[in-house]
Amino acid sequence: MRSATGGWRTPLLVAGCALLLVLGGSLWARSVLEPGWGPFARAGAARAASMAPTAPAPQPLVARPPTESPPARTGMAATAVTAAEAAAHDGTELGVAVLDRVTGELAVGDRGTEPFYTASLSKLVVAVDVLDRHRLEGLPVTETDVDLIRRALGPSDDDAMNALWSGFDGAGAAGRLSKRAGLENTSAPEDPSQWGEMAMPATDMVRVWHYILDDVPEEERELLVSAMDRSPAEAADGFDQQYGLEAVPDGTSGHPDVVAKQGWMCCFGAQFYLHSAGLVGTDNRFVVALMSRMRREPGWEAARQELDSVADAAVRALR
Repeated sequence: MRSATGGWRTPLLVAGCALLLVLGGSLWARSVLEPGWGPFARAGAARAASMAPTAPAPQPLVARPPTESPPARTGMAATAVTAAEAAAHDGTELGVAVLDRVTGELAVGDRGTEPFYTASLSKLVVAVDVLDRHRLEGLPVTETDVDLIRRALGPSDDDAMNALWSGFDGAGAAGRLSKRAGLENTSAPEDPSQWGEMAMPATDMVRVWHYILDDVPEEERELLVSAMDRSPAEAADGFDQQYGLEAVPDGTSGHPDVVAKQGWMCCFGAQFYLHSAGLVGTDNRFVVALMSRMRREPGWEAARQELDSVADAAVRALR
């Protein structure tokens, strides 16, 4: 309807008022029914915050001093050599050397640089040489050959060693490994058919083990070390090879943190050759080589007990 002045003001005014009433009611309803929304939200939030428990102020971060590992004990290798020599009887000719791989200390006994016939320790020299030549020169090595290595190092199988010696020029292994591993006084046997008569001092046996740990690739190192670690108490020839580093005084079990290669041989100058060389301690910290010549008369059991005492004294000094 138009007004007297000819416009539509009255209906529009009524409609506008109605719209304001509707919107106002809606805003009021939402502000009441939905806290935190609408014209009272800010005031409501402020009241809620003032009523909430106050959290403690965060403490400033204080940097902790870095933890440093205590320095490694020094002098342990020398103590072990002294203990080993003190445990040996007068009639025992003992060559001993101990390397501390953490401190770099190499301790050498009175006969530590004197060559001894290696007996079965030469099996380790030949095994390392074969694997080196396979990797460096492409020398063919089959799974059968790898099995020969395991047999030569674990049960100390002489037949396996004979096959390796004749099939891979074992007589030349001493010279080749001397160049690669820095051996100083190791030589091939005068009779090239007698692998047990390879000559080597305790210091060079330590160098062979050090070479295995630091220079031989992991897969080959695992092959060598695991074969010796799983060696049976009785060797392939029936000899009790759980002596020396592999024995404790009561002879019931090996030291849990020792892996060793054993060697025994008879008889030159009415003497036994009895050796034990390997890894001792957590993370293979120490390399210990014990090489001995003993009088034959007391017998093998007495010889094993003698080297047990020597090895136990050395191992105790390293713990």
